[in-house]
Amino acid sequence: MKKNLFFAALAIAALVSCSESDYLGDERPSPISNDEVAIGFGSGLRAITRADVTGAAAADSLGGNFVVFGVKSDGGPFNTANACDTVFDHYNVNWGANTAYTTTSNSANWEYVGQTKHAYGPTGDQTIKYWDYAKSQYDFIAYSKGKNNSGLTVTEIDVKKLNGVPEGATAANITDGAYQISGTAEQLAKAYIADLVTVCRDNPTNLAGGHFGEEVNIKFRSLSAKVRLGLYETVPGYSVKDVVFYSADNTPVEPSTGDTWGAAHLYTATGSAFNESGTYIVYFPTTGTNHSPDSTGTGMDPKTDYNKAHLKFVKGESGTTSLYKAFGKLTGSLAAAELAIQEKAEEAGNLYLGRTSNTAIYAGAKASNYYTTVIPNEDGVMLNLKVDYTLLSTDGSGEPIHVTGATAKVPAVYAAWKSGYAYTYLFKISKNTNGFTNPAIVGKAGLYPITLDAVVVNEEADGIQETITTVAEPSITTYAKGKVVTENDEYLPSSKIYVIVEDNGAVQTLSTTNAKLYTVKLDAGAAQTINEASVANALANGTHSGNTWTVTDKNGSNMVVTAASGLTMSDSIGSADAPDGNKITVDCAYFKPSNEASDTVYVFEYINTARDPATPTYYTETEINTHNAALTGAVAADDVVPADYVSKVGTAAASTTLTAAEAAAYNATLPGAWTGTTIKEPAGSTSPGVYGYKIIRIKR
Repeated sequence: MKKNLFFAALAIAALVSCSESDYLGDERPSPISNDEVAIGFGSGLRAITRADVTGAAAADSLGGNFVVFGVKSDGGPFNTANACDTVFDHYNVNWGANTAYTTTSNSANWEYVGQTKHAYGPTGDQTIKYWDYAKSQYDFIAYSKGKNNSGLTVTEIDVKKLNGVPEGATAANITDGAYQISGTAEQLAKAYIADLVTVCRDNPTNLAGGHFGEEVNIKFRSLSAKVRLGLYETVPGYSVKDVVFYSADNTPVEPSTGDTWGAAHLYTATGSAFNESGTYIVYFPTTGTNHSPDSTGTGMDPKTDYNKAHLKFVKGESGTTSLYKAFGKLTGSLAAAELAIQEKAEEAGNLYLGRTSNTAIYAGAKASNYYTTVIPNEDGVMLNLKVDYTLLSTDGSGEPIHVTGATAKVPAVYAAWKSGYAYTYLFKISKNTNGFTNPAIVGKAGLYPITLDAVVVNEEADGIQETITTVAEPSITTYAKGKVVTENDEYLPSSKIYVIVEDNGAVQTLSTTNAKLYTVKLDAGAAQTINEASVANALANGTHSGNTWTVTDKNGSNMVVTAASGLTMSDSIGSADAPDGNKITVDCAYFKPSNEASDTVYVFEYINTARDPATPTYYTETEINTHNAALTGAVAADDVVPADYVSKVGTAAASTTLTAAEAAAYNATLPGAWTGTTIKEPAGSTSPGVYGYKIIRIKR
């Protein structure tokens, strides 16, 4: 028979953040001969990113060991109708420095032949394996406990449960999967998982799994996720200091002795966002060659979730969860030389927030790039931020304003933490804060909303997600695929920008009735600035003509808000725009910026309740006559006709005494008189409406 040594080069890569175009190249091993190709565990990846870790560094992350389970078949799924043969039965694969090519099964210092057997392994020794060309497909599952992590427990791999139990399970109803991993948060964070690798005998050259007779490439990624939290501000004339966070709606986190900044927290009011210990089900919902990248080369339907490992947290009897997560104290990221970023010189000895998204101040330790390790929660739950802070005037007076209870909400769709992803939540404090300078005065929230920049960066190479969310009620989240706000301070002109609105604890269905899009332009030398509050004022009180609203400031400069086209309502974020290539089902709207030569400012408007009435209310005739009859010099029916009647009214009275109509006509000419055009209640006076606004800046 044709014999190829199963020199199973399962390439090891612990993934970190990178761009999907950052490849080192296509590295394919040369065959030993036409008949025998050694296949061992090595580092010859087809698409290793520059940020991937390989070789000794990867071995260190994996604790020098991983476990592989491999089967051969005529194609899955692997139920009773599609039997498979086990090839690698929980084989231990171990790292040995400088051992490459000392055996035919070791080309890159990784060896499986003769290694100590796994508890779930075969009854006999681990032996070398060969490709079986009578079969059409091999599938490989692998994991690593990581370094110094003996307390972690992993169940036996069952390939028949690959897609989850019950068959076709979703996160909502899954009860079991290919295997389960259990431990504390610290133990789980050290573990590594890998996507399923499928290798087909008759594979097209572009199938990710490779070919028979070649290395079998497996990329590992950390089971954990990483989260960091930062703030910046855009309040004209003020700097922000002394931020105090909350761990629940009414529970401020008091600063430590000697500190004015509290530890940063996010919390959830319902459910559980923060898993502390328990069990994860590992399953692969999208498998089979029909989900592989298109073999015809036409680029049709790549199915980017193909063979991806998913995690479902199961608390279990010994599991624990938390309603909040601490991220450490805001320690800053601006060097002293960067204080020019501030609006003006502030008092020495204080830490102040930066003024752009790419100069935000972060919580935690700089050594970890301000990230805190968390274990995943793919279900997602709405996250809450609540803070108090102090505004300090930059005019040299040192005038403070203390703001309490400013809140923000991160929609659950953007808080579904996945393994191997890094999430950055940036909160922007603007003139529009929903905090209170005096909590005792009900309904007097001001300066208006915080806006939240919730940034999500995929540590794998195949997707990056960043979002910006206004923090208020309602909250508005904007998202565009790609790395934006941490590097560029807002969006790029090539972006398709999605908008999601959260109001009263739920994502809202958007329509042409409750969702509007505008552009905003400001004359040079203007005293006013573009922010959520100034745009809201222009739309409510500006001079309205056609599709524009204009407000003129004290310098004679105009802010012009113009209705824009191109806002499309949708029930999902398409797979081509989603961060990991999987469609996100959520009510939303989207637009693509126009191709203007200069920077453009858009504003999204969400209407919860429209102003009522839409037009002014005028006084009735009876109200007008009653008011005018009480004015100085007023007359009444049957009074003698005043000498100046004709000059005031313009016509002569019918007789020497007045009728009721003639008296009303005369009284209407008196100072302070009301007429039929006198406004009783201006537009919106009985109910100004409930509106939400989001400024969206496009950088050219």
